[in-house]
Amino acid sequence: MASDWFKGTPDIPPATRPAKIDSIDRARFFGPDAYDAEPGLADAVNSALLLAQPLLVSGEPGTGKTQLAEKMALELGLPLCKFETRSTSVAQDLFYHFDHVARFQTAQSDTNKAALDPLNFIEFGALGRAIVESLPTAEAATLFPAGRLPDWYGGPRRAIVLIDEIDKAPSDFPNDALNEVERHYFRIREVGGGRVVSAAEALRPIIVITSNSEKQLPDAFLRRCVFFHLQPIEAERLRRIVVRRLAGLQVRPGRLLDEALALFADLRSSAYDLRKRPSTSEFLGFVAALASDGAAFDQALPVGLAQRHLSTLVKAPEDQEAARRHPRLA
Repeated sequence: MASDWFKGTPDIPPATRPAKIDSIDRARFFGPDAYDAEPGLADAVNSALLLAQPLLVSGEPGTGKTQLAEKMALELGLPLCKFETRSTSVAQDLFYHFDHVARFQTAQSDTNKAALDPLNFIEFGALGRAIVESLPTAEAATLFPAGRLPDWYGGPRRAIVLIDEIDKAPSDFPNDALNEVERHYFRIREVGGGRVVSAAEALRPIIVITSNSEKQLPDAFLRRCVFFHLQPIEAERLRRIVVRRLAGLQVRPGRLLDEALALFADLRSSAYDLRKRPSTSEFLGFVAALASDGAAFDQALPVGLAQRHLSTLVKAPEDQEAARRHPRLA
């Protein structure tokens, strides 16, 4: 097989030089350039742009929610600022972080008044950066020590802000950020008694929020968003997406792709009841692995090849055990 670089057996001597591994160009095949918005999604995006409201996109993991923001940035020619939500995230993290520990330590060791300037201890978050970048240069400079703008400031300009997987955050996160997200401003409590920084009206950030639908978001938050739910992609459209994205790997319509699509549909069905159903992005990876490993798309899906790359498609031990009982894998 084409990908037999590693065997994991005790009888193979160590390599005398680094192995040459012909990995695929993921940016080329899995990047946002070839993103194909499903019917209705472009309308939702344009509604959000017209109304200057956040766009909330929900759906299963692997359906292209994050890549939508990357595609918007690419197509609109705007920079993208990403906020990756965590279970410990608080609303202020969207805008800035103030290093109280560093300021305390500086106060103990440095009597220079300039060294204690609160601006020295601020790191702006994704939405905070986008708001700062919307400001005229002279105004933005007042938010940095000695007026020295950072390398990331490219303004005044508009930016897209991705708040990714908001349902990972604590339940009070969406409500705590309501007004600031809607009105594109934030308050730096540690500066001047609470300095308010508001985005320039004509350059307000475009906000895209994703959710895996694992947690119900507050109604007050939903009311402020344009909403779109990404449905699982139906077979014919998925076939077109796979062929277009992976054409450079010689993927084409034929018996193998038909059988791979049928396998994918079966593993997602209730008949197999997998704990984690395979996603669109995982199916793309599965087909890319088959193609890179020498699969002939005008022939049947080889059982050995499908088993060989099953780990790209099915991601839990009990699910892999169930998947191996599928007639195409047995």
